Amino acid sequence: MNSSKRSLTFEQALAEGRKVGARRADDPVLMALFCAETLQYVVGAVSPQLVWEGAQAQGLRTKDLVRLCATDVLAVSALMWAETGGA
Repeated sequence: MNSSKRSLTFEQALAEGRKVGARRADDPVLMALFCAETLQYVVGAVSPQLVWEGAQAQGLRTKDLVRLCATDVLAVSALMWAETGGA
């Protein structure tokens, strides 16, 4: 099953990404790697997990998140508070 079609937690996506590598990762997994490895260098003090969860809830792709990091740091920060549909 394609990981973009299944529901993953941040931890699951990150573990899968570290197993398969960025080159073979589906988009949610690639985004988890980006959030865990690069996000704080680019944006600053944000929670990688909360940003990933917010971006997933908003339907963003990795390229959209990267673009936001380059153009609107406050929008990236706001993703931490996006509705995720969780409990």
